[in-house]
Amino acid sequence: MDAATSRMDAITSTSALSQLEVEAAVARLTDGEKTALMKIAMLFARKTPYDHHDLVQEAFARILGGRRVWPRDANALSLLGGVIRSIAWEWKRERPLEATATTDVTVPERNANAAIDAIRIIGLFDDDVVAKKMVIAMMDGARGEELQSISGLGKTEYESKRTKIRRRIEKFFAAER
Repeated sequence: MDAATSRMDAITSTSALSQLEVEAAVARLTDGEKTALMKIAMLFARKTPYDHHDLVQEAFARILGGRRVWPRDANALSLLGGVIRSIAWEWKRERPLEATATTDVTVPERNANAAIDAIRIIGLFDDDVVAKKMVIAMMDGARGEELQSISGLGKTEYESKRTKIRRRIEKFFAAER
């Protein structure tokens, strides 16, 4: 296990649900929440070459497979809706599978680099639990009022925290050049 993986495990073990807790949370979804998720998926599927069922299936696969972190204080519907939105944006940028060249070896490399960058960016906020929670939520697609609600901050504090996050990330990427 490399240092980045063990660090991500340490981050997620305290601030995220365990695999068993995730499975239990998914099992507790009400019919109303499942219907809401389908409606969210229908909305976002219009912008992709895929069906809304595919979006929901992929969201559950990523959550249950451990590829997406479920923050301990996240609402199930908000989290899954954000995952669906994130997947839709990802799929919107991609070509359908039939049109993808099978010899493109840069896609896995880009995905691995993005995962490493995500871990490093989250690590920038080890000294600030609220900022770290906000960054993880942003990576899952949370924006605006949803992000402010997740942070638990008032408007002024929320804006200050976003400025802090933006400046640290800009500094991180400036140092990478």
